[in-house]
Amino acid sequence: MSFREQAKLLQGKKVQVTTTGSIYTGTLLSVGTDFLILSAVIRGRRRRLIMRLAEIILLSRLFG
Repeated sequence: MSFREQAKLLQGKKVQVTTTGSIYTGTLLSVGTDFLILSAVIRGRRRRLIMRLAEIILLSRLFG
């Protein structure tokens, strides 16, 4: 199973995404062919972040 296929299983779940530059926590909204969209709260405001799959080091589900 590819990374993209595994990421699709986490859609709608709370996840932590570690990229080459930062760590983000939020809800995984969708997974495209070479990107994903994460809904995260940054500095008190809800943002939608588009992240390239090539820049993601780790994607993990958060429980709780």
